[in-house]
Formats: sequence, C-alpha cells, structure tokens
Amino acid sequence: MHPIRIAITPGEPAGIGPDLLIQLAAETSLADYVVIADPKLLKDRAKQLGLPLQIETYQSDNDTPNEAKHTLTVLPVECPAPIQAGKLNSDNASYVLETIKRGTLGCTQNEFSAIVTGPIHKGIINEASDKTGLLFTGHTEFLAELTHTKLPVMMLATEGL
Repeated sequence: MHPIRIAITPGEPAGIGPDLLIQLAAETSLADYVVIADPKLLKDRAKQLGLPLQIETYQSDNDTPNEAKHTLTVLPVECPAPIQAGKLNSDNASYVLETIKRGTLGCTQNEFSAIVTGPIHKGIINEASDKTGLLFTGHTEFLAELTHTKLPVMMLATEGL
C-alpha cells in the first residue's frame, strides 16, 4: 500500500461534491487519493462546468500516485438513477451510502489511510429508507455502525477552536 492513500467520496451526486473533485484534479496534490464515484457523473459534470477531466481507473496494486493534472483516479461505483446538478433524487441514496461503505471498508483493510466524505443530504437518504433499510442519522453514526465503534466522536476544527 502507498504510505498515504486517501479515499474521497463525492457525497450527494446532485450537489457540490463532484464539482469540488473536478476542481481538485486541476491542483497539484501532496497525497495519493482515490475518488470513489461514478465516472460518468464526473465526466458529465466536468463537461457542464467546461473543465478538462481525465479518468484513470483505480488499481489497488498500483503504488504510483496519480500526478497528472486534470486527472482523477476513480474506483467506479455506478449511480443507479440519472443525475441533474441541483436536483436531489432519493433513488441515488444507495449510491451515496455505497461510496461511503467502500471507502470505510478500504480503511479497515489498510487499503486506504483515511476517508474524506463530501457533503450529503440526510433527508434524501432517509426518504429512501424503504429501499435502503436504513434510518440515516449522519456520517458519524453510519461510520460507527460500519466499524462496530461503540462511542463515535465527531471533531470539528477551526482557528477559533
């Protein structure tokens, strides 16, 4: 495993997370990161934003970090329903949860050093609870459940804290 490989999930596919990842691809990175997302979502959003983007499919046995500008290394997870930026769709709640699950699994198996999750919409995930079987209270509790953690703690950091 590469010493510092970070899994990143975009969060709500209709939200700002995919846009931020596309902008991240234009920056020089100090870490090896893997985006767990739908490649089509990222390509479509890049086109809408008028930004260049290349997708490199993630290979877990490749220890060479992606350093190419405008390129994201993506572990593909398909979004089940069409995505329109700014229009929430509860049919994609399973996608949001699956990306977080995959990143968490990678962390627990030492494939990834950390996971960064994009913004999600709890209400949309709960709208889909009849399909997912999950009453979603938030990232912290979801990650605790996935990792069998008894006392989860969320920490926020700002200059004022």
